[in-house]
Amino acid sequence: MLKKSDKPKAEKKNKLISVTTVSSITVGIIIILIGMVYYTHTISELGISDPAQEREYGYHYAIISEEADATFWDAIYQGALEKGKEQNAYVEKIGSNLSITYSLEDLMRIAIASKVDGIILEPNGNEDIAGLIDEADQAGIPVVTVLRDVTGSKRISYVGINSYTLGQTYAKEVLDVVKEGKKNVTVLLNEDTADTSQKEIYTSILGEISGMNITVKSEIINTKSAFSSEEDIRNLIMDNKNSPDLLVCLTAVDTICAYQAVVDYNKVGNIDIVGYYDSDIILRAIEKNIVHSTLTIDANQMGENCVEALTEYREKNNVSDFYSVDNNVINKDNVSNYMKNSADSGEEQ
Repeated sequence: MLKKSDKPKAEKKNKLISVTTVSSITVGIIIILIGMVYYTHTISELGISDPAQEREYGYHYAIISEEADATFWDAIYQGALEKGKEQNAYVEKIGSNLSITYSLEDLMRIAIASKVDGIILEPNGNEDIAGLIDEADQAGIPVVTVLRDVTGSKRISYVGINSYTLGQTYAKEVLDVVKEGKKNVTVLLNEDTADTSQKEIYTSILGEISGMNITVKSEIINTKSAFSSEEDIRNLIMDNKNSPDLLVCLTAVDTICAYQAVVDYNKVGNIDIVGYYDSDIILRAIEKNIVHSTLTIDANQMGENCVEALTEYREKNNVSDFYSVDNNVINKDNVSNYMKNSADSGEEQ
């Protein structure tokens, strides 16, 4: 039996035990929550889908590109992801944010081995890719190519831009600059001989401005890295004998490299730029009158069309051979609207 003097001590001890127990439970719950958040984050970072999440969908599609972490490709992925939710399909970005770099061919093999229900692929021009597309088709996995096509392969559809129409749009922008008295135009092409779309754009530009007092030529740019592109463009604008009045860029990387080179080497006002894509840096360059204009395509629509093509094929065994994506021109007249939309999107995120 407790003495009267021992009773407060016992109550104090019991209270301390209760507080300790509650604290331990609280800490345990916090640790579990942190563990769940870490697991979800890790799964997302590795580009691996949560099996529990996959079971909620009827289809599992893989999206593959060597530029998976680029801003433009993230926009394509977001468009595909949202469209997939509407069509009972989970879209997984394979190869994103990995510590180990896998080749496009390896990522295709991973997708085929995973027995996904469809693959969205940006080809890189390597011959092995055509064989892997056919291998996927043999395994019952439809493949949609995006941005670049692999003609002769068993892909079910190509989602991209109409190169001829895009060339016509570029030509109109070139003529706008020519009105200001600039006559020497250089179109930057990448070194991938398997990619015919840029050549088609260039041919379309030539066709639109033929017979005019304009000198148009093409230059092959090394695309192995942003540094190699930057070096080639720098050498081009520093060539005092053949320096261009206007650079026409067909990729976002070349546009940014051209913009930076023109600024770094004090060529602002001497060399104009017609670019590609609507990243923040390009929009700001238009606002500052350093870039004349840029052409952009609806990346979200591109992702949506890819999912649409796969689901159409899976459910109806029917699909269009080509899905064309809209393109728009951004210049000093409408750039403020695009910048506002970009800022609004950032706030929502």
